[in-house]
Amino acid sequence: MSRSRGFILIGMLGVISLSGRAWAQPLSTITASPNPCVIPRGATTCTSYINWFTQEATTARVFVLGPHTGGTWETEFAGSLACESDRCPAPWIKKGNSYVFTLYDYSQGRRGRALASVTVTAQSGRRRRNEYQGR
Repeated sequence: MSRSRGFILIGMLGVISLSGRAWAQPLSTITASPNPCVIPRGATTCTSYINWFTQEATTARVFVLGPHTGGTWETEFAGSLACESDRCPAPWIKKGNSYVFTLYDYSQGRRGRALASVTVTAQSGRRRRNEYQGR
């Protein structure tokens, strides 16, 4: 059983008790946006932007595990402590496949533990209904 320390705040609203865990921010995250990404009509792939950061490592790398001609294959996607906004696109996401992006600690010069991961998928874009259809 784990023990956590609590905090008590006394103010105009009365006594409020907060667990010390409520204050903890994740030290490593990885996300994909959009997820699932939408394949435009007439296309075979879509783009998802992978974003991550870590405060747990001095060196980090992101690897992606996805489909390959001989099965699944893992390859390095990027090597940095963070990537934000639209700077790290994955423009080859295909419908029916899953792509697992994992952020690894490389602080010791070799692959350490996995810090965070996200699975990215795709879906087909919806066709617009003809507004006169059915009249």
